[in-house]
Amino acid sequence: MKKIFLAIICLSILAFSAQARKVTGKVSCDGKGLSSVIVTDGESFTQTKGNGRFRFEIADSAEFVYIITPAGYSADWSKGSPEFYQKAEGQDFFSFELTKFGDPNGKYNIIAVGDPQTKTDANFDEFAEEPLDDICQTVKELDGLTIGVALGDICYDVLPLMKRWKEDIVRTGIPFYPSVGNHDHDRAFNDDEKSGHAYRENFGPENYAFFIGKDIVIVLDNIIYYSRSGYKEGYTDEIIDWVAGLMEFVPKKADIYVAQHSPVNGRCHRTLNYDMNIVNHEKLVELIDDHNVTFLSGHNHINGIFQYRPNIMEHNVAAICGTWWDTYHCTDGTPRGYKIFT
Repeated sequence: MKKIFLAIICLSILAFSAQARKVTGKVSCDGKGLSSVIVTDGESFTQTKGNGRFRFEIADSAEFVYIITPAGYSADWSKGSPEFYQKAEGQDFFSFELTKFGDPNGKYNIIAVGDPQTKTDANFDEFAEEPLDDICQTVKELDGLTIGVALGDICYDVLPLMKRWKEDIVRTGIPFYPSVGNHDHDRAFNDDEKSGHAYRENFGPENYAFFIGKDIVIVLDNIIYYSRSGYKEGYTDEIIDWVAGLMEFVPKKADIYVAQHSPVNGRCHRTLNYDMNIVNHEKLVELIDDHNVTFLSGHNHINGIFQYRPNIMEHNVAAICGTWWDTYHCTDGTPRGYKIFT
């Protein structure tokens, strides 16, 4: 019996080792290592030591190794979105070089853009004129550190247009963090992970986070895609597990922004249901309920502000495309635009 038990243990160890591998790396700024930076493979976490170095085991299936950017720093965004990630395949050492970006304890601004949803180059040409010019002017006028967040549906099922977004958004001169929407999935796949390949190729992991000031922005994929244009709104169990791991490192006094495509109450303008109701929302709220939480979402193309609990609210941001670039206004009469959080 003892031999059988030992054999089972040995097989379990071998199975685990076959599914994970040890990697090392360093996070630095101006050549100097940064300590206590959070590193993840999308499942497990570690932190850098005083010299900026880290070591941990990543899942053999991990697509990326990436960092939770600390306040006061940014990854390079010169190619259109912050490159806080590296492909995991074929690498055992990961080096991340950050630049200083703003006062880590100072004032900050978040520009939230909902649903560019471009389907043609003509749509993008229109976005690149008045809407983008307006964002660029706003960036110049705001006081303090400013970053942008795109709340999904960067394109309208025409996935090559993601590259146009990256080419144009750099004009703002600030890092613009993307999130994935239902129209950013490949309709050729009846699978959540496979259908997100174009987003990951252009922007990296769908679920990530970064600190800003004394607070944190958590970007989540809350579109569970299962068929051609078929999807549920909510969080997979794997995402809930990842957030649980991340929250071990979030200071108790930090406010939390959750940036995602669909609002927590789903298609509220169709259901008239103003309660949180998307898949696994209870599990997510349980993890973050000790903080002041603001959800930032798009998807509905109309403006909405919802107070779910004294410490939890949501700003559902109207579309910057108006009514799909056909008219200047959204369907609720809101002019196309964006929201600023200071």
